[in-house]
Amino acid sequence: MNQDTKKEKMMTRQAFYISLLISLTLGFLIGTVYTSFKLADSKQPGMGHMPPAMVGNMPKGMPAPEKEAGGDQSPDLATMADPHIRELQTFVKENPDNVKAWVELGNAFFDIDRFGDAINAYEKSLSIQPDNPHVLTDLGVMYQRNNEPEKALTAFNKAITVQSDFETAWFNKGIVYMHDLNDLPKAIEAWEQLIKVNPTARTSGGKLVSEMVEKLKTQGR
Repeated sequence: MNQDTKKEKMMTRQAFYISLLISLTLGFLIGTVYTSFKLADSKQPGMGHMPPAMVGNMPKGMPAPEKEAGGDQSPDLATMADPHIRELQTFVKENPDNVKAWVELGNAFFDIDRFGDAINAYEKSLSIQPDNPHVLTDLGVMYQRNNEPEKALTAFNKAITVQSDFETAWFNKGIVYMHDLNDLPKAIEAWEQLIKVNPTARTSGGKLVSEMVEKLKTQGR
C-alpha cells in the first residue's frame, strides 16, 4: 500500500470516528449538553444576601464573538444588556468571598459563550472553595471551548480526584482526547473508566457509552 493510500485510509477512518461520535453524543462535542449541572438552585447554601433576581434559572443570551485565550475581559454589548450579569458583577465586587455568586456569574457567562469571563469567575470560586467537582468540570468545558485542551484535561482530572465517580468529568475527558487532541486510545481509556463507574452510562441521545466504545474499537481494528 503506497503512502497516499495509507494517508487516505487514515483520514477516512478519522472522519468516521468524528462523525460517529457526533451522531452518538448529539452535541456533546461542544460541551454544553452533558454539563447540565448549573449551581443556580435557590435552596443551595452560601447564596448570602443575593437579591431574588440572581437566583433561579439563568437567562440565555446571544453568543458574543469568540475571544482568544487570555483576551480582553472588558464588557461587551451582550454583557451590558444583561441585568442578571450586571447584578452579579456588582454583588461579587461587594462580596468577593461569596462562592455561589462567583459560580453563578461563571454560569451566566457560560450561557452566552464568554469563555474567558466564565473561566475567570470559576477560578475565583475555586480559589475560595477548590474541591467542587461540578465547578471544576464546567471550568474544563470552558477551557475546551477556549481552545485550551490541556487545561481542560487538568480541570477534569482535578474533578475526578475530588470525586472519582464523577461521570461528567470522565465523559468530557474522553471528548477532549477524541475531539481536540485526536487521541482515540486515550479517549476510549477515559470512557472505559466511566463504564467502570457506571456500566449503564448513556449519552444524551440515550445510547450506552459501552456500545459507543465497542463500535469505536471495532472500527479502529
